[in-house]
Amino acid sequence: MIEEFATRLIAGFTPATLILLTLVSIVAALVMRRWSQLSAAALFAFAVDCVARYLLELGAADGVPVNFAMELAMTRLDAGAISAMARPFLYLAVIAALFWVKKRYGGK
Repeated sequence: MIEEFATRLIAGFTPATLILLTLVSIVAALVMRRWSQLSAAALFAFAVDCVARYLLELGAADGVPVNFAMELAMTRLDAGAISAMARPFLYLAVIAALFWVKKRYGGK
């Protein structure tokens, strides 16, 4: 049971997804000024993730109508449903950790 859950979770994250998660989280953590902005930063990062996923599918589908690209993006999102549900929480955790490091070790 746990192995299947872990396998599905890991299968939902490609190297491109992990790079996007890291880059968007770094930008969101750098933009934040206070801890109260954490949920807004995570929402922004997740929105950028969803839009980037759609644009990547649209760019990969040459000569395909926009509706089909949107359907393909949603299908791919559903293919890794466990990882898709975990993404907002990952963004919260990664941005919080990066913001903590910034506040702890960053200059005033």
